[in-house]
Amino acid sequence: MGYFSWKTMDQGKSISNQHSSRGALPVVLLMPEEFGGENLIENNYEGYGVFAGLDAYALLARMNVSEECTGDEDHDRMIGIKISHTNEIFEQLEYPLRFVSLSYYNQNKCAYEDFEGFSLNCEAQGYFY
Repeated sequence: MGYFSWKTMDQGKSISNQHSSRGALPVVLLMPEEFGGENLIENNYEGYGVFAGLDAYALLARMNVSEECTGDEDHDRMIGIKISHTNEIFEQLEYPLRFVSLSYYNQNKCAYEDFEGFSLNCEAQGYFY
């Protein structure tokens, strides 16, 4: 299995994982108010899409195509991966993934709704720098 990563909304920084030469970039996965608004803080990202114990791809699926989800983590994750890599679907998502660096979050106490768009996929996969 390969690594998964994104870029932060605040500076476009790669979310590096703990195995990379950079070490893990502490980040916050911002959550929409419609889904509780409780942001997920991850200090030591392992590189596989899990933030604060929750799979980002499963969350993406559950927030956007809940009717296709079963609650099974692996099943929902695969749906999230599929929609995140299908441009015509991904660009139309109501609730895309939005990450910010922890330092930015601590300074600004921002919310999901403070941003537009989505966090881009990181071409370095959070590891290959």
